[in-house]
Amino acid sequence: MTTGRRPRVTMVQAWVPRYRQGFHAGLRATLEARGVDFTLVYGNPVGEAATKDAVLSIPWGHLRDHRVLRIGSKALTWQPCLDLVRGSDLVIGDQAAARLINYVLLARHMIGRERFALWGHGANFQATRASRAGELVKRWVSRRVHWFFAYNELSAQVVRNLGFPDERITRVQNTIDTADLLAAKRQITDEQQEALRGDLGIDGEHVVVYVGGMYAEKRLDFLLEACMAARSALSGLHVVLIGTGPDAGVVEQAARAHDWIHYVGPRFEADKVRHLLLGKLLLMPGLVGLAVIDAFALELPLVTVADSEHSPEIAYLETGVNGVMLPAGTGPSDYGAEIVRLLTDDVARAQLVNGCRQAAGDYTMSAMVERFADGIQRALAI
Repeated sequence: MTTGRRPRVTMVQAWVPRYRQGFHAGLRATLEARGVDFTLVYGNPVGEAATKDAVLSIPWGHLRDHRVLRIGSKALTWQPCLDLVRGSDLVIGDQAAARLINYVLLARHMIGRERFALWGHGANFQATRASRAGELVKRWVSRRVHWFFAYNELSAQVVRNLGFPDERITRVQNTIDTADLLAAKRQITDEQQEALRGDLGIDGEHVVVYVGGMYAEKRLDFLLEACMAARSALSGLHVVLIGTGPDAGVVEQAARAHDWIHYVGPRFEADKVRHLLLGKLLLMPGLVGLAVIDAFALELPLVTVADSEHSPEIAYLETGVNGVMLPAGTGPSDYGAEIVRLLTDDVARAQLVNGCRQAAGDYTMSAMVERFADGIQRALAI
């Protein structure tokens, strides 16, 4: 690191999801207080990411849009930002094989220019969507960077298995800021919830919810079959499904056929919280990612299955403590039986609710920011 001036760190992101806005602002403030200058470079989302909720303007950041190179069905992106990177003491990029800027940054690192670090999962945890060639390239690059910011211990284990030194891995305990979620929860009244129950036609106490994208990895057919099995054993069961996506038609069809299945489409902010708080359990038999943080914050125990293609945040779920991970191979009927067990066993469910409350205090945005800043300072010192 160059002496005689404040160290400079540049983070190059393909795009910034709205849930990351608070993280970047917090990291910048924390590093500034520690005497480190922080520059954020970001682009507008392209491809599948373009449908997601992105921050399109960060006043203190630098927007550098992508140039897209298509090779057959593959899309590679170039983000023109070398002028902002030059002279940095550390550059942090996304761990993504399609990001051409990464190869230039790695080359500069290998010839003694700016140190290059990666932030990512370690591997694509959604194996059915992963490109074999892309994963091979990703592993090759990941072994050669200066530092790795892993989502959590699960990601760190993947990176370690590549042969990367453990002492150069920072586990950031990836999370989201739940302040708005909790503020909305505090403002919701019993009267509002009763009105919502009336609007939806919910007349029983046994309510479960699903929230998220509606696509193959979420296993919505499995979920609906499990709920059918549960309803046959628990006649007062109601299911509320929140979200949209290519498989939303499956849910809409089920809701038209059964008055106890309620599809409400996508919901946001306080409206989403109101719908979630109707439930006693959060059902996600398929892919689980940052939704586990929402479950903790809202004290809504999550139920999933081990052999789904989960993101690294699944490591935060502890079966019998703050949620339930059913064994690999669990079918819809057994998942349905677990729904019934938890809805009818107040003691077991209360234990999970208490575990959610404790976990919510462990996985906070402020703690993630501190871990990331600590990792940056360690990376600058070596």
